[in-house]
Amino acid sequence: MRRVLLLILTCFVVVGCAVTQDDKSVPDPVDAIPYKVSNTSSLPEVMAAYDNNLHAMLRAKGYRVTDETTFVRIPRPIADVAQSYDDAARANDWSIDPPLPPRDNRILRTYRNGTQILIVTLFAEANSRDGVVSLRITADR
Repeated sequence: MRRVLLLILTCFVVVGCAVTQDDKSVPDPVDAIPYKVSNTSSLPEVMAAYDNNLHAMLRAKGYRVTDETTFVRIPRPIADVAQSYDDAARANDWSIDPPLPPRDNRILRTYRNGTQILIVTLFAEANSRDGVVSLRITADR
């Protein structure tokens, strides 16, 4: 009886060790909150078109989108938020593609880990004091 119990416990330990993986995702900044569309915002239409274009571009390059597009608001300046994502990516062993210059109150960051790709786009409205909205898409080949 003792041998059977020891064998069962050993199996649980071996299986537990085999499926334990480190979470290597790039998290949103700790001060991120769910994005809620306001009636006065100009961002929803821009973000919807941008999201559609990113999905089409990823499909054209042979990627399969693995997670739903997520949106969060981060109440900080856009450059600080971009740096937060870069730091989190480096800490989780993601490489960072050379960043494109910011334009039209937008920053695009692309991170890679093996066959996975994460695209983070930060949107800020002109004269907005509410921080920026982050659009995230994860895909794999």
